Amino acid sequence: MSPRRVIILGAARSGTKIFRDSFAKATGVGAVPYDATFVWRYGNESEPGDVLRPESLTPKASRFIARYVDKYQQDGVVLEKTVGNTLRVPYVHAVFPDALFVHLVRDGVDSIHSTRSQWLVPADRSYLYKKLRHFPLRLLLGYGRKFALRQLRRRGAGDGRAVSWGVRYPGIDEDLGSVDLLTVCARQWRESVERTLDGLESSGVEAITVRYEDFVTHPQQTLEDVSRVMGLTSTEQSIADAVAMISSATIGKGRRTLSAEELELVGNEVDDALVKLGYQPAATSEEK
Repeated sequence: MSPRRVIILGAARSGTKIFRDSFAKATGVGAVPYDATFVWRYGNESEPGDVLRPESLTPKASRFIARYVDKYQQDGVVLEKTVGNTLRVPYVHAVFPDALFVHLVRDGVDSIHSTRSQWLVPADRSYLYKKLRHFPLRLLLGYGRKFALRQLRRRGAGDGRAVSWGVRYPGIDEDLGSVDLLTVCARQWRESVERTLDGLESSGVEAITVRYEDFVTHPQQTLEDVSRVMGLTSTEQSIADAVAMISSATIGKGRRTLSAEELELVGNEVDDALVKLGYQPAATSEEK
């Protein structure tokens, strides 16, 4: 019998990693410990971006993805969080039609500000080596080698940014040669949010929506609520351990840190998506 799969969706820097780790600790279920882009793109390695469509999914690829994800299950449940899946929800749903979906949303201004910082951080070699240990052998010499080389070239661009970081939306390479980095980060966030919402709707999936600001402000209540909806159990001690390192200090950091000109630039790209999610436009400092 296949384990229950829980797919966590969310734009980069929206809290998906901390939610995955804390939820797994609180409930004792299993979790894939790293973003598994290399697995989801199996059979579609030649695609230039992260958008994949169900018609490109083969039975072989579906079995490969399922075997990889399922090996991390504990107590019959496994959590999977890969940011690139925001751009291919119908494809993910085709692989796991019975999966539960959790959608993490965060004020895009904060996410975009944090994403830009990540573009400028050198590759963490220790993290890279640990992640490579989770590559399936059949991918290690091919895709794994290319992945490692890309990460080690993170400072390859002339302005000090990474050659590429985060989700690869259609047109990202052209944008990197023609617009500033903050605009690219804004488009990454917008594409992730809009494609997730559209993909969930077109797939007929009702996701559990978790707002980052609520999660980090009331982590215990959030974990208890989501656990209850999923029919999972947790203890007072396990939740206390899970929320020990969660902080709300970064709420509003993007709006406090970005200049008025930068906020206007971000707003031009993402204001419609921000309002759709219930947040204030980028140039508005007042929190909703």
